[in-house]
Amino acid sequence: MSTSEAEAGTVKDRPPVAVSRRGDALWARIERPRQGNACNSAVMEGLETWLAAAVAEEGLKALVLTGSGGVFCAGADMKEGAALLGDEAAAEAYVRRGRDLVETLASAPLPTIAAVNGVALAGGFELVLAADFAVAARSARLGDGHVAHGVVPGWGSTARLPRLVGAREATLLLLTGETRSADEMLELGVLTAVADDDRLEAAVEDLVDRLATGPAAQRVLELTRNSTRASLDAALAAEWDALTAHLRDPALREGVTRFVDGRETES
Repeated sequence: MSTSEAEAGTVKDRPPVAVSRRGDALWARIERPRQGNACNSAVMEGLETWLAAAVAEEGLKALVLTGSGGVFCAGADMKEGAALLGDEAAAEAYVRRGRDLVETLASAPLPTIAAVNGVALAGGFELVLAADFAVAARSARLGDGHVAHGVVPGWGSTARLPRLVGAREATLLLLTGETRSADEMLELGVLTAVADDDRLEAAVEDLVDRLATGPAAQRVLELTRNSTRASLDAALAAEWDALTAHLRDPALREGVTRFVDGRETES
């Protein structure tokens, strides 16, 4: 067997999603760079397994999604999807599986971070939008080209993008299919931070280290997520309900005591 054949076999046999524990975060790396890390059924299954594993894993502070080979994700695997177009039920089920995956990411029990190591397009862009935080390499480009290719987005960009950048800018991005640089997306509010390419993973690890944990952090995570899904009055009512519930939680006393003791020590 030639070296090239051996390398091809290794790539072919590689799991489509590599999951690894790195400090306080559980990372998932899509491993289909030759296909733009497109989400086919195997990738979806790998990401579903990653999200399910987070529930059982102890001591985690965050979940991190990234890609390999200088590509984050080009979206759904159009080749696999196109083969289903003759079967309406099968095509809808395929899109639904992706949509459910994105919703599971958006409602994960831990903060989620998209480590955008390269191009993020269409469904890949929607994965970025669904994450709680998004840190991108400076060379990354992001955009949603669904409409430009005659496709209606199905994984949430029409709902989430306007909430991040405003209706006019979202409509412009969606109807033109333009990609923007990481710095431009940071300015618009799509990204949390931008890092030099060789510092991306370090920047993500730093963000993970800064995240708080515990019942209060969990409640705040749920509240901020819900605030984008509800009216202001409903969001404020939910916040009050969560606060009154937290007042009865022993963890509140422990947290306040640590804070007060720390302030007294400083003074």
